[in-house]
Amino acid sequence: MARVVVVGGGFAGLSAAARLAKLRHHVTLVEAKDHLGGELRGVSRDGLVWQTHRETVTLPGVFRDLFRKSGRPLERALELQKIGGRRHVYKDKLVLDLPMGNRGDQAEALIDTFGFDKWSAWVDRFTPVWDSLRRVALDRTFTGRADFDAAQWKALHVRRSLARVADKELDDYYLRKIVIDPTRLAGHHRRSTPGFVAVSNYVERNFGLWRFADGRPALADALSTRLEERKVDVLTSSTAHGIRFADGKATGVETSGGVVPADVVLWCAPNQPAPLPPSRELQLIPASRTYLTLDPAAPDLADEILLHSNPPIRMWTSAPGQWTIEHRSGEDPVRVMARCGIDVRPYIVNRWDQSPSQLVTQCHWGWEWQRWTTAVRVPGVDPGSGVFFAGAHAHPGGSLELIGMATAAIADAVGPAPR
Repeated sequence: MARVVVVGGGFAGLSAAARLAKLRHHVTLVEAKDHLGGELRGVSRDGLVWQTHRETVTLPGVFRDLFRKSGRPLERALELQKIGGRRHVYKDKLVLDLPMGNRGDQAEALIDTFGFDKWSAWVDRFTPVWDSLRRVALDRTFTGRADFDAAQWKALHVRRSLARVADKELDDYYLRKIVIDPTRLAGHHRRSTPGFVAVSNYVERNFGLWRFADGRPALADALSTRLEERKVDVLTSSTAHGIRFADGKATGVETSGGVVPADVVLWCAPNQPAPLPPSRELQLIPASRTYLTLDPAAPDLADEILLHSNPPIRMWTSAPGQWTIEHRSGEDPVRVMARCGIDVRPYIVNRWDQSPSQLVTQCHWGWEWQRWTTAVRVPGVDPGSGVFFAGAHAHPGGSLELIGMATAAIADAVGPAPR
């Protein structure tokens, strides 16, 4: 039985602790706040709660695997609901409701809207890309370029930027916006972002979009309960700031309450622990958030809308009447939405805005793409000395499904305790 210390009580820490405890290790979770859940809890003001991050996830198998391999099946703790898809609204007020989870449904929607389907065959090209990424960089701990064989590496076309992939391979303005705008909104430059990130369109089409019936806080509650069932030692209000090593191996985690002994350390907090050097990558600056409460008389809206204005805007609901707007526009996003045919101004009951400078203090938003080499320089790549990394700041990325795949790969690498 190894002594495992997990630092950070967000989704990464909760999922890692649950998995490793089920493998019969002695697990201690250290969390700086007085509660668990991190960004899953959303943000609150005047008794109202909004989600800073989108509610939808893909790859439902990641979450089913997490609950099955840490105790009882997902269905006994949470309801995971499939949603129809995503609404795309363009500045000329054209609306495309793009279904997720079925190739035929997408093709039908595109033909109904545009009279043709240039999308399906393009998305099909990402089959070998997804296969290579999943097998080499997601389903196991990733150590770098050498993990790929020649065929897998060739499939990624790492030197093709997202701009080149979209501009050269998609000759339709509306389809290019579907590919480029999410990257712009996240804070990446399309010419320094590798084209293989467009594989997300393949994943969404094949696996669908899903949400937890009672929202992300319900996921936090279910995993917190799972830690209790697995008898994980949880130390809240305890700040971890460093890792101790002896003979090149981790021996403990330095916290505000003293040193917690460890044979394995899984660092899920956004700060880089001493004495490890800080990352030289560029940290992403998030888009602003505007939180709205709308009157029940407001018109019905799709659960998630991507508005292809310039710059783009995304909005989603986290509870009846509660909406989050993600935007990088200097103009009031509500006014931009109205100009594109989504006018909610007469129905706003409450409004609250968060700037990027406020948001960066809440959590880590990942790293800005500086060509494909960023993928092999972020924390979590080439783990050693009994130290692993997972979370928004680490490989392979900050979405819940990618974090879930990372903690699954780490649990497999650590392995079960001897009986």
